[in-house]
Amino acid sequence: MGIAESSPDLKLIQHDLEVLATLSVASSRKSPPLDVSDWKCTLLFYMACIYMKALGRLRGRDLQDHYSIKQWINTDVALVTIAKSYRKLEERSRDARYEGRLYSRNELDQVYRWFCDVRDQISGLLKQGGVQDIPLIDPKTCL
Repeated sequence: MGIAESSPDLKLIQHDLEVLATLSVASSRKSPPLDVSDWKCTLLFYMACIYMKALGRLRGRDLQDHYSIKQWINTDVALVTIAKSYRKLEERSRDARYEGRLYSRNELDQVYRWFCDVRDQISGLLKQGGVQDIPLIDPKTCL
């Protein structure tokens, strides 16, 4: 990828944010409101994954699965600072998807903070690498 280009991976983040917003609105219109905290958590994790894959592409890494992303995070000095946040996002998402776990408002707020840790660190590294048009999305209003 050229130094002044934006990553095609990052366009998926905007799409996921739109899905999150649509889901939030639709679920709130139900009577009683439908708890979709499981999918909100999952979408936050997937957006973090997309940021990671974009950085991987910039650095010549082909990150095809969650395992390869976790290995990289745990061994790259520039990424170790977000290892815990990323791991927690993945754990919460997995619990939501496979165990049907729903999350309280406070728990979703924590998931959001972990997402922000990953987003902010990776966005900074992408900028340093010359990537432009990095979507610094804030899904807070959708939670």
